Formats: sequence, structure tokens, C-alpha cells
Amino acid sequence: MKDNEIASFDKELNKFLQPKCLIPGGLGLWETYFRRICTAWGCIDSEIRPQHIIFSADNGCNMEGYVGYNYEVTQKQSRNMVLGNTAATLFCKFNTIPYEVVDVGIASEDGIGVDCKVAKGTKNILHGPAMTSEEFNAAFQAGYERVEYYVAQKINLFSFGEMGLGNTTTSACVLSALTKATPEETVGFGSWPDKPDLMKRKIDFVRQVLDFHQDYLDVSNEIDRVHTIIARVGGFDIAAITGAMIACTEHRVPFVIDGFITAVAAACATHINPQVEDYALPSHHSRERGMDIALAEVGLTRDMVPIQAQMAMGEGTGAILMVQMLRTTHHMFVNVGTFADIMKL
Repeated sequence: MKDNEIASFDKELNKFLQPKCLIPGGLGLWETYFRRICTAWGCIDSEIRPQHIIFSADNGCNMEGYVGYNYEVTQKQSRNMVLGNTAATLFCKFNTIPYEVVDVGIASEDGIGVDCKVAKGTKNILHGPAMTSEEFNAAFQAGYERVEYYVAQKINLFSFGEMGLGNTTTSACVLSALTKATPEETVGFGSWPDKPDLMKRKIDFVRQVLDFHQDYLDVSNEIDRVHTIIARVGGFDIAAITGAMIACTEHRVPFVIDGFITAVAAACATHINPQVEDYALPSHHSRERGMDIALAEVGLTRDMVPIQAQMAMGEGTGAILMVQMLRTTHHMFVNVGTFADIMKL
């Protein structure tokens, strides 16, 4: 929407909400996000029709033993998500939110879920680029096209999750390269909250990666710079989620950010298209150290994040909880009675 169109629609929203039997502003962020969703749509739709997409991929830094668990966990957990037996997918099933698992780079012979496999994991970013430019484009386009597929089916709210051992490390690399924040500011514990010795190892790894790639990351064109950063030090999941968020923005469909990895993807998408800020909705504040930095790139502060639960699960667990709360509050705003109605009682 152009500024004059937003102003005109804001008046329409005010006219819609003013008679409602509600204390003005009494629902805080829920009114803020009801307004943001409707403004993104350019209308007041009667319902939210959600779709959750989980992008799965392996990372070279994990497959070569630098961080985390055995890399085969990504494959096994992705299969488990397809079966609907993980935290995020059980959240989806309980709340009747459709979901899919998209394989953009799992290190398996076969495709798992929706097969968009670019390669069997990225390369080790300590010694070279994570992916070629062609592989980046393929992963980015896979995310973009999954959104387009569902937009054609009248989905009007997306949420994104991810699965891939080592992706908090790649996300810290991307965020530091994007914002110039230090590894000490962007690296968190990931899946190892009780192992402080691994934190130092992880910080050292990210610093070595950034030093190795430094000469390649100074690109003047901002869109090319983001593409280069993800291709050099990111993961297929980050590339795909970034593409999906760009598609949401171009098709004027709001989306829900999950935790640290998706917040980093949102930061990347915002650097590609600043209008992403108008479509991005936060869900939970991940306990990962770089979360505030990533959200700030999308114009979001901690007090704008509804769920403060110290989560770091991935898969989109926080995003799904947010979608259900948005569905609940949207239903209320659309259907709640007016003051005129109660005066007739």
C-alpha cells in the first residue's frame, strides 16, 4: 500500500472498531497486530487461513563435527515431523493449522516431505562458501514458490519454522556479517544451554568464519550483499525462508517469525525489501543471544513480542502458538458486538 492508501484504510479500520464493545486499546498488541494484518490484506477478512512451512536442511559445519549433534538427527527429526510426532507438528494438529516439511538440503538420498532438495547439505563454511550462487538461487526460489503455491489457495497468513543441526551457528554468521555485530553479540547456546565450554568454541568458530570470508562480503549493492552473505556463510534453510518472506511481502500476505533462525531470515529479507517490516509479525523472544539484534533489523523491539517463554526449540513452535492467538483475537475483533447491541439488552 502507498502512504495515502494506508491512511485511508486506517480510517476504515477505526470506523470498524470504534463501535465495538471494547475498551479502546484495551487489547494492546492484539489490536496492533489485528490492524497490521488487515492493512497487509487491504481488507477486513472474516477469518485467518494459516499455513505453516518448516524448511529442513543440513549444514556443513555440523556434518564435519564442528558443532552440535550427529548431523543425521536432521534427517530423522524431519521424517518425524512429516509423521506429525514433533512439538511443532503436534501444536499444528491440535490447533488445526495445516503444515508441511520442505526438504531444501537434508543430507539424505531421498527427499523428505516436499522435495525441493538443492544439495545434500551445505559445505563447511570454515574453508569455503556454504553454497554456490546457483544453489542459493534454487533454495531462495523454493521458499518463494511454496508461498506462491499457497497464496493461490487463498492462504492469508504464513508462519515459518526450520530444522537443521548447526543452524544457530550459520545464523550467527549471517547476522554478524549483515549487521557488523560481533560473534559475542550474536552467538548463543543453541541446543547446548548447559555446556558453556561449547559457547567459546562456537564463538571462535564464527569469528574464524567471518575472518575467512571478510574480503567477499563487502558488496555495494544491498540485494547482492544479502545474497552473498547467505551463500557464503548461511544455510539452505535461511535462503529458503528469506525467499518465502519476500514472496509474502510481494503478495501482501503477513507472516509470523518464529525464533532466532527465522528472525535472521527476516532481517535478510528486510535488507532486500524494506517493506518486509509491514508484513512481519513476531511470536516469541528466543533465548538465543542475537535475537534482539535480528528483530531490530525488522523494526521490532522486545516489547512488541507477545510470548516471553525462553524458548529455543525451532520447528516454528513459537510461531504456531502465535498463529493460534492471532486466529483467536482476529475472530473476536471481527465478531464482537457493539455498544449499540448491548444497549438493546
